[in-house]
Amino acid sequence: MSLLKKLAGQTVIYGLSHIISRVLLFVVFTVYLTRKVGESEYGIYADMYSYATVILTILVFRLDTAMFRFGRDQKDAQQVFNTGFVGVLIFSLISLFILIPLVGPISELLHYDESPHYIRWFAYFLVLDALAALVFARLRLQNRPIRFVFYKLLNIGITVLLVLFFLEFMPKYLPQVYSDFNGYLGITRKIDFVFFTNLIASGTVLLAMLPEFASFRFSFDFSLFKKMSWYALPLVFVGIAGNINQAFAAPLQRAFLGQSVLDNLANVGVYAAAGKLAILLNLFTTAFNYAAEPFFFNNSDNKDSIKVYGKVALAFTIVACLATLGLIFYIDVITLLLGERYKSGINVVPILLFAYVFLGLYYNVSIWYKLKDKTHIGAFISFVGAFVTILVSILLIPKYGTIASAWAALACYITMVILGYFIGQRYYPVDYPVVRILGYLFVTLILALGALYLRTVLGAGIGYFALVTSCIFAFMMAAIKLDWKGLSN
Repeated sequence: MSLLKKLAGQTVIYGLSHIISRVLLFVVFTVYLTRKVGESEYGIYADMYSYATVILTILVFRLDTAMFRFGRDQKDAQQVFNTGFVGVLIFSLISLFILIPLVGPISELLHYDESPHYIRWFAYFLVLDALAALVFARLRLQNRPIRFVFYKLLNIGITVLLVLFFLEFMPKYLPQVYSDFNGYLGITRKIDFVFFTNLIASGTVLLAMLPEFASFRFSFDFSLFKKMSWYALPLVFVGIAGNINQAFAAPLQRAFLGQSVLDNLANVGVYAAAGKLAILLNLFTTAFNYAAEPFFFNNSDNKDSIKVYGKVALAFTIVACLATLGLIFYIDVITLLLGERYKSGINVVPILLFAYVFLGLYYNVSIWYKLKDKTHIGAFISFVGAFVTILVSILLIPKYGTIASAWAALACYITMVILGYFIGQRYYPVDYPVVRILGYLFVTLILALGALYLRTVLGAGIGYFALVTSCIFAFMMAAIKLDWKGLSN
């Protein structure tokens, strides 16, 4: 089996688990919640998880990625896992000792002083997720995607069932229990149950992972931990900057939209819900990264790897462009998934789709800094991206509103791709088919703009859908004719 086919197979496996789980979450947390809760509550949901992604990165300390670097040799893999897990456990316990006494001040700082339980619940389930992250990384390193899929789906299944239980079953069939339960937990909003459910799901999954610890020992190799930490430290900054780029639109909008906190959160909710419509492309990008990171590490010594990396970038571009066109062409159909109050934010979707394409390309052209132990350069690139995100947001959000966050994301990822490619060619030269990749991106842009124009002229009728469907078919046939043979070899 060729390396490219191997990566494609792993991407499909990880992709199916990620897509199935995220589609379930999308159905519950976007389709369902946008009809169940108000815009400001959905804004709280987006805001809280923006902070959570940053904190989780700090807790894991990117020791999951360090496992790929130091655990490739099978004889060292167990000690690497033992050391990494104990390290994350120590970080997690320290974080709880710091966060729990400061629940009140932190909730006031974030303007959630009437809901301090948010901070407490997030502190607990982020610790549980951090510990589980090392197990997930080990499963990826060992090429055990079935177990990976099982634990991911278990988490999502519990989350979905419990959200429906708390928001539908209990109020209807157990109203007194529901009222007492709310009072006991201090719940003031429906969205609170989402956070509480996440805590239960995270704890259940970690318990289900106990069989994965059969060979685990509380063995801590300080010398190894020091090497792993020095390797991972720049990646922590990469992760923090990356989270600012990907998930920090909500806090930035809340800060710079210039209205009251409640009004800002309502606008945040509309933007976040509409942005979820780009979920399929973001799912593919994430699934690709799940498969690609261990794949690149495990095949870094293969003599054919340099050629394959260029093919991987081209294959990703073709699939991502097809997905982008599909989502833009049929955006009127996809919009039906949102609650009526949230449809006004639909104009951000095409911009975010192109942003996700460039994010995926960045995953392709930036793997070199992990392979060559140049993670400090990766941190530099990520912070440049974060600077672009924050600068564009501060300058444009007050004037243009939430759509500025989408433009900020696009500007950020284009900048990072350019830096990642040119710096990477110095340290780890790969013959990327740049002209072909740019060609697909240009054609996709032209077709997308053309479709958006036709939509205003023809409306979302039979004629419009016939034309755009023909365009997708033509794009696919052209890609097969031009590049199928080269990619399949």
